[in-house]
Amino acid sequence: YLLREADAAHQAILWDLLYEALWDPPGSPRRPRSVLSHPQVAAYVQDWGSNGTDLGFLAISQEGSVAGGILSRLLVPPLQGGAFHDAVTPQLEIAVFPGFQGQGLGTTLMTRYLAAASTRFPRVSLGVHPENHAAIRLYRRFGFSQFATGHGGYLNLVKDLGKQPE
Repeated sequence: YLLREADAAHQAILWDLLYEALWDPPGSPRRPRSVLSHPQVAAYVQDWGSNGTDLGFLAISQEGSVAGGILSRLLVPPLQGGAFHDAVTPQLEIAVFPGFQGQGLGTTLMTRYLAAASTRFPRVSLGVHPENHAAIRLYRRFGFSQFATGHGGYLNLVKDLGKQPE
């Protein structure tokens, strides 16, 4: 896979990645795509690249399609997102599209993202559905730890990156 930094030109695929990241348990119906229009959800990708804290990477397959991506944005009240830790900690979203899952792409994306984020942020947070066991294993492998239980029982996780806030 080729990893490419996400920018404003990728806005359409970022919505698709966000929808995929809103994981629903197997056997449950997918939530309607209209959830993306909710301000607390849209805040994660709307007007990507406009606020100076956006950081993300897309994984491009050999055929040229986007296989997955990892994105973060600093979200502060009133649109603080579901895994708000503090005003200097961006929130992370990661998604690998179904046809590309189980091939280590999540690990590749996380490795690249954390290397870049560690030069910019003191830590990063995320929320994960408590039944998304594969994702939880990935996050634990990378040193994320739980700091809260969010709405709907979501696990709010954080990883210290070492960069001191300026």
